[in-house]
Formats: sequence, structure tokens, C-alpha cells
Amino acid sequence: QIGGGNTAIVADARLSTAFEGDMTRAGDASLAVQRFLAQSLMINKQAPENERSIVVAPQRMPTTSQAQAMATALGGLSAGRWTQPLDRLSDAAKAKPDPAAGRRIPGPGSYPDALRAQELPTEAFTEIQKTQQGLSSFKTILTSPDRVVIPFGSAIMREMSTSWRGDPAGAADFRAAVQSYLATLQDQVKLVEKSDATLSGRSATIPVTVKNGLLQGIDHLYLQLESTQPNRLKVTDKQPVKIDGGHSQSVKFETRAYANGPVKVHARLYTADGQQVGKEMDFIVHVTSITPMVLLVIAGGVLLLVLAGLRIYLKRKRSGSHDGAGDGPEAGGEGPSDGGDNGGGEPERPGDPAADTGTGSGTPSRPGEKVER
Repeated sequence: QIGGGNTAIVADARLSTAFEGDMTRAGDASLAVQRFLAQSLMINKQAPENERSIVVAPQRMPTTSQAQAMATALGGLSAGRWTQPLDRLSDAAKAKPDPAAGRRIPGPGSYPDALRAQELPTEAFTEIQKTQQGLSSFKTILTSPDRVVIPFGSAIMREMSTSWRGDPAGAADFRAAVQSYLATLQDQVKLVEKSDATLSGRSATIPVTVKNGLLQGIDHLYLQLESTQPNRLKVTDKQPVKIDGGHSQSVKFETRAYANGPVKVHARLYTADGQQVGKEMDFIVHVTSITPMVLLVIAGGVLLLVLAGLRIYLKRKRSGSHDGAGDGPEAGGEGPSDGGDNGGGEPERPGDPAADTGTGSGTPSRPGEKVER
């Protein structure tokens, strides 16, 4: 304990510096591994009845051969013959502090400026934390999270690697690439743009389409529509979303309208713990429902038309009955006469020539002309 509720973890100096020097030759690397194992066994034999936690920290900028030699030595301890590895550094911090340990902390000025310039800046760890939080939220909706968590977990560990010391531009580019690729995967789960909708009744259904462009399914995802004017338009509660990879799904919401007019609706996707997925989408719903007052006016108009038509019908019926009472044959009138009256003579026979009633010519006949009489 160093005061203020803080705990300092000190690495073992001898074990941490066992791999300094040139480890490119096999003999030097094997000797360093043997010394490391012997030193760890000696520490265990000093007080075998007491369980102690020992932290081994790699040197600031190890070479490839030095890192390989340290990995070989740690592999020799994996059998668990006299050591037991810890998964997290926080487990070592839970150990009982050594009462004889020094509590004096060197001031900030004692840290060399040359080494400070090689450290990762605070902004780098802020970006790494942002990537980690995005990954933690994104994996909760995946049906096969290992396909995303394992490669991105390795990339996040690489972002914190000491190999970036002295290359801040390269480290920044790598962090940006990891964050961009994760954002690209997150954007594959999105809401499809929706045009304005029109409701022509008191209640209706609004469909919203969710697209899954990933190569795996998504689950434990929810879609919610929020009306900006609940007094005009009310939407049902959230709906669960479960889509296979490379497919889309239409989610339907029941709505109820209380007043006419345009209403803006917000649509968003979020996880079970409330973390938003993708971007929100806004669209307008035009409510044109027929209110009871409008129905009453329409019913009154129809009733007036029916009454007016009935009145016209009855009026014409009465007028027609009065006109029919004065009609009929005139008194003393003669009936129709038989046609073909020829003045009392004999009736004409079929085939007789028609009577010549033309006016005779008074001009004398010319010589040689025969005249029938």
C-alpha cells in the first residue's frame, strides 16, 4: 500500500532482466532460460509453506529473440510443478502487501524524458478503450461472437504493444484501422431508410425493415419506435429482432391515431443492456383519420340527400295520378273507318289496272296515230 487507497505492484528485478543481452545465439538463449527456471525454483524453496505472487515484466523494448526466449521460459513453468500462473494482473494485486516493502514513490521528475517520449500517449489508451467498449457491446448480438472477439482481441492487445514505442504515427494508423473495421462491421446491422407513411384510419400497422449484412445471425436485438407527439400518435412497445446472416426482416408496429396531422417518429436499434446499434432513423407519419365529428357530418349529408330524393319521388307520383284522371276517348266521336272505301262500287280485284284519273288531252290526233277509246 502506498497511501490513498492505491496499491503498487513491483516486478521481480532478477527474473525480469534474465533475458537482456543478445539472444540470437541458441546457447545464450538456452542459458537464459535455465537461469530463469532455476531462479523461480529457488524462490519457491525459500518458503515453500507460504504462497507468494511474483510478477515478471518484460523489458521495455525487447527484440524478437529476447521475446522468444522469455516465451520458452514461461512455457517451462506451464506444467505447474512449482508455480501456478495467474490469468490477470489484478489477481496479483489482491495479495497481502509486504509490510517491509518501501512506500516511497519517486517524483515525476525522476522519470527520464527520453523514455517518457516513447510512451503511448493518453489519447492512445482512450481510443483503445473506445474500441474495447464497442467490441463488448457488439458481441452481445452475435450468434457466433468468437469469430469477431478473437481477432479483434488480438488487435487490441497489439495496439498496446511496446513495439510501437518510437513510432507514434504507425501506432495511430493501426488504431484507426482497427476502429474503422469494427465500425464497418457494426454498420452492417442497420435500419433500411423508410419513406413517409400515411395513416387513413384510427389504427394501422407501420412496417420497419432491419437489414443484417453480416455473415452470421444476430439475436438479442430490439427495435423501438418513439412518437414525438404521443397525444396524436401512439406506437406499441419495442419488438425483438432475430435475423439470419445476409437477410432482412420487416418488423411491424401497431399504432393508434388520436388527431390528424404530421408526426415525426424515431426508430432505433439497441441491445438488451440499452446500448444503441447503428444510427437512428426518422420518418414522418401523416395521420388522416376520420374523426367522429366528420362521420356525423357525412351521415347528416347522406340523410339529407335521401330525404330530398324521397320528396321528389312522392311529388312526381302525386302529379302523375292527377293527369291520368282526365284522359280517355271523346264523347260522340266516330271510330276509325275501314280503309279502302271506293264510293260503294265493286271492290277492286287483285291484278286490275289502276283507274286512269288523269285529264284527257284536247289536242286532235295526228294523222296515222291510233287512239284507243
